[in-house]
Amino acid sequence: MLSVLLMILKVLGMILLILLGTILLLILLVLFVPVRYQIMLHRKVGEEAPVAAKVKATWLLHALNAAVSYPEAAFLRVRIFCFTIFRSDKPKKTMQKDNTQKEAVKKKNAKKDTVQKEVIQEETAKTVRKDEEKETDGQKNVERKASDENQKEKNSYIEEAAPKKQEEEPKKGRKVNKLFDFLKKLWSVFKNIKYTIIKICDKIKHIVKNIQYYLKIVQSDTFHRAWVVCSGQVFSLIKSILPRKIRGNLIIGAGDPASTGQILAIYGILYPLLGNHIDIVPDFEQQIIEGDLLVKGRITVFKALKMAWIVYFNKDLRRLIKLFKREAA
Repeated sequence: MLSVLLMILKVLGMILLILLGTILLLILLVLFVPVRYQIMLHRKVGEEAPVAAKVKATWLLHALNAAVSYPEAAFLRVRIFCFTIFRSDKPKKTMQKDNTQKEAVKKKNAKKDTVQKEVIQEETAKTVRKDEEKETDGQKNVERKASDENQKEKNSYIEEAAPKKQEEEPKKGRKVNKLFDFLKKLWSVFKNIKYTIIKICDKIKHIVKNIQYYLKIVQSDTFHRAWVVCSGQVFSLIKSILPRKIRGNLIIGAGDPASTGQILAIYGILYPLLGNHIDIVPDFEQQIIEGDLLVKGRITVFKALKMAWIVYFNKDLRRLIKLFKREAA
């Protein structure tokens, strides 16, 4: 009995070890096996599609690969070995279900619309009858209003015929009131100008204080230490992401010999970086850009995680963030 239990425990331990080993192996593969990318560009003026591009990313000896090409297949395709697991041009099953649900809802709405139309027709017939009855009543009201208006005109004629008493204010009093109102408005304008100038001065003082505060932070030792660490990590990550292989054959012409010469001068400045990888053939007569370009590089997850870890747990950077937020003096 004891030997059987020991055998079962041994088998379970072996299974657990195998599972842990496979998980550890997958983590190591994800961290240290780089994702390789490849960009291919082609341009030819005489062809049907003058510009053609293809972007491809592979991982673990092409076990997982993703590709986008234009204009041949303008969709994203992801494969594991030879099996396609994702294609952006294919609708998902959920989308098909949504379409069927939408069609059913449309049918229900169509039935509701027919019922509503019938109800509206009945209501319009009732309103037409009511309008006819209102028209007969309206004619009677018009006649009454006409008689009332005649009486009002007679009364107004009698009132106009009677002498009216008009009260006139003296001209001097009016002039004094106008002068007083003008001076009052002028004083309020001067007051507003004074307040606006004070507000602008306060804002300028506040801005100057903020500038002085942030200049002190930038000139501090904590900023210098954080900058050295973070900039070094970011630049090393960019360096690892940048393409390791560039090849190209280009025909470039700006339509003007002077501007084409300027392009060649820029190429000469960048020659130590580009080397013999890109060949440029100048065309001094016509405006043209043609040729092929191939770019290859790789990205490692471990490098990005390492950079994020060092930057995130940097004490100087955390203190700087607090100082910029004014949480610490």
